[in-house]
Amino acid sequence: MDLELSPEQIEFQKSFQAFCEREIAPRAETIEQEGMDRNTLKRLGDSGYLGLLHSPEYGGQGASYLTTVLAQSILSYHCGSTFFSSGASAGLFGLPIAHYGSEEQKREYLPSIVTGQTIGCLAITESGSGSDVASVKTTFRPDPSGGYRLGGSKSYITNAPMADLALVLARYSDKTIESGKAAGDKTGSPTGLTLLIVDLNSTGVQRGAPLKKMGLRGSPTGELFFDDVHIPANAILGRPGAGFKQTMKAFDAERLSMGAYCVGVMEACLEESKTFARSRKSFGRVIGKHQSVAFMLADIKMRLEASRLLLLESAWLFDQADRASRLQHNGSLIEISARASELKLMASQYARECTNLAVQIHGGAGYMDEYKVSRLYRDIKIAEIGGGTSEIQKQIIARAEGKRKKAGAA
Repeated sequence: MDLELSPEQIEFQKSFQAFCEREIAPRAETIEQEGMDRNTLKRLGDSGYLGLLHSPEYGGQGASYLTTVLAQSILSYHCGSTFFSSGASAGLFGLPIAHYGSEEQKREYLPSIVTGQTIGCLAITESGSGSDVASVKTTFRPDPSGGYRLGGSKSYITNAPMADLALVLARYSDKTIESGKAAGDKTGSPTGLTLLIVDLNSTGVQRGAPLKKMGLRGSPTGELFFDDVHIPANAILGRPGAGFKQTMKAFDAERLSMGAYCVGVMEACLEESKTFARSRKSFGRVIGKHQSVAFMLADIKMRLEASRLLLLESAWLFDQADRASRLQHNGSLIEISARASELKLMASQYARECTNLAVQIHGGAGYMDEYKVSRLYRDIKIAEIGGGTSEIQKQIIARAEGKRKKAGAA
């Protein structure tokens, strides 16, 4: 296997690293204290970052997943909150439109998303349904005057307090459709969950106050309430009833990017800890010379490199699959969803362990907010929850392995 990056990818890493050092790093603490500002996302749009996975036809870069995770790791190294808000907009909102939207929807929404002029979010979670996506209660029904009416609420939505648009997962409630009399689509039930493009400035939409969080405090999270909101007829993404599968595919990409986030955090843990270990003295010498500290640095390094290798190969597999759900690789059938889950599960666990080690190396200083490792420690926990908990990832992996063994036995 050739693990060499291309000269173009190496040069891209250098240029994006320079951009983040110039534009993101100096504002990271301000974002932590004051929240995400739209100008930061516009700067990311200007840099091309928001459009990496989007087609040049709509203003994007048409980059590979491999190139994209390189950039995501660099951004995460400098500011996790910026990574999450930009990902919720260009990724969780933008990519489903890019993959399943009509030509009209792509042209209307994607150009402003990839420039950062418009901010999006994906609204799936509800107060009574987190990991159980299929149990959402938000519904939409026909409007006699045309289009639809949306009712319900969503919770813990990244970018909700500041977003202009949302992809909202809702269930169709018309009884004639539910009985199958008006199905008209033999490929799947239109009574299932459907993703709707919703203008969050519409009448009937209300936003809760930004939620106070343990970490990623600069990336706003909140609730959305829909009180009989009128939805245009062309707001359905793809076809009615396809929302669950569309959401699951969006989660695959999110889990890949979560792996990149974890790698960026581990890289920051290593660099911050090395710097501190070289400057702090105890018992007459720098603490990095003490075996106990040196071993902790080694533990961080090992977890970082293992996660980085799995991340890069997983991104390469995403590129080779070209949105297919599985592919043959080195004589084995790879399930893309399971691979994304493996990456997220391992990298998030390792990253949490690395932030703990980094704080331990810093000692009392690591408990103080003035040191970056304190923020990394608080921020990383979401990696084991967001995009599907670690327990859900284990279920996905085990299910895929169960099918693999059964197929082999047959």
